[in-house]
Amino acid sequence: MTYESICEELDTLALDYLTILNEYTHAWKNTGNEFQQGFLDLAHAKYTMGARTVSHYSYDERMKALLQVEIEDSNSIQIKHVPPPIKVEKKKEEQGLRKRHEPEKKKNSEWVQTEDNSFSDKDEIELDEKKNKKKIKKSGDPLHWFGLFVSPSLRTSQDHFKTATEQLIHQVNRTNELKRIEKRYHELQEEKLVFKLKKTTIVA
Repeated sequence: MTYESICEELDTLALDYLTILNEYTHAWKNTGNEFQQGFLDLAHAKYTMGARTVSHYSYDERMKALLQVEIEDSNSIQIKHVPPPIKVEKKKEEQGLRKRHEPEKKKNSEWVQTEDNSFSDKDEIELDEKKNKKKIKKSGDPLHWFGLFVSPSLRTSQDHFKTATEQLIHQVNRTNELKRIEKRYHELQEEKLVFKLKKTTIVA
């Protein structure tokens, strides 16, 4: 590497550093605004829905994060969105202890004609109602902890906090990039100083 190439790379690194630093400063301002608006919407939701409804008593202790990160190396963090669980419907039929025959399934309910063998002399027939039960998995969306119909302010508050969290992850990557540039810049400064010393020695 020549003295001129070192100077050119130093200039490039300086411009890159100032550009990323400018983005870093503006991002902190935007992140602060997102947090501020999120807390304001959260306060409005607590006012409209009730302080007891929107409180830590409604938290599900089995909660799982919907936003995760993947660390590829020491200088890069990637955002990983975890999709909420899909609602799955399962039909479970209640079977009678003694059932004569089973007709075709219907959507809501159906009647099954069964014969009670314990009273075979009287040949009594009883009708048992068989209903289809549906089991639905709960959604992983934290908004459902606070009821089915939540305040729009609570929903927008969630969006603001999600955006702020994603921006914080990008800020970490910017910080690592600034550190990398600083390290490389100091290395080039040392190489530049070595070239200067060699040039001074030759001239002397």
